[in-house]
Amino acid sequence: MKHVKLNTGIPFDIEKFEDKTNKSFPYFQAGKKYALCPSCGSSVQIIGGINNLTQNKERRLYAAHTKNKVRDLNFNEVAKLNCINYKGNNNNWQRIYETRQNIPENQEVLEYINENIDEIASAVEELIGFRCKLKDSRSKVFENLYRSFKVNGGLCIANDQFAPEYIPRMIIERAGPVQCWGAIPIGRTKDCIQRTQTIEGSIDKGQFKPTIEVKFVGTLDHDENPTRLNMKLIIGNEELDMYHISARID
Repeated sequence: MKHVKLNTGIPFDIEKFEDKTNKSFPYFQAGKKYALCPSCGSSVQIIGGINNLTQNKERRLYAAHTKNKVRDLNFNEVAKLNCINYKGNNNNWQRIYETRQNIPENQEVLEYINENIDEIASAVEELIGFRCKLKDSRSKVFENLYRSFKVNGGLCIANDQFAPEYIPRMIIERAGPVQCWGAIPIGRTKDCIQRTQTIEGSIDKGQFKPTIEVKFVGTLDHDENPTRLNMKLIIGNEELDMYHISARID
């Protein structure tokens, strides 16, 4: 996992571990780095990076559940084994996308989004192929996606479903179709537009200005056992399957 939390406060990226903890106990013990899983609340260890005693072959930086109790940090074996972030159960992560009944809006999720909105917009941009992060603001297509996400119960996420690195995917998946006229297409989305006959000449000075109504939508490939998110344009009464991304973050 790429995000962790402390005994208090909202989750944060593990790259900010030292700055957030000041290497204080119980998060820094005998040269090793510990925190809590943002989903199940059980202890995790930071692995990899350039200044960490605990390493892996690739020196990749990530957090993993601890096998045993860490002094002064919560350890819950049952919660860990059922956690969406636990690597021991291959398909636990799919519960991230579950829509559950009678779940209130999660204020921790909202606080996390508000604090990291620009980074989230940049991540959504990479996934959907429309510019989302502008110099001093966020684009209309992103604001429309985020608004639709909230209207459709996107913030109704149980604590054990909350995996911060999945929030960009969750915004895309829980939002309904949104207008993309005037948006700035990039990458694969731009390529798809340019080679689709009905809209191929619709990019004007970098902006997407089709003469027919076009909406963007992201959909799961399977309601029960999703493996990918499909990126689509709804063009009038037809749809264009542009490309797909993995529903899971490895």
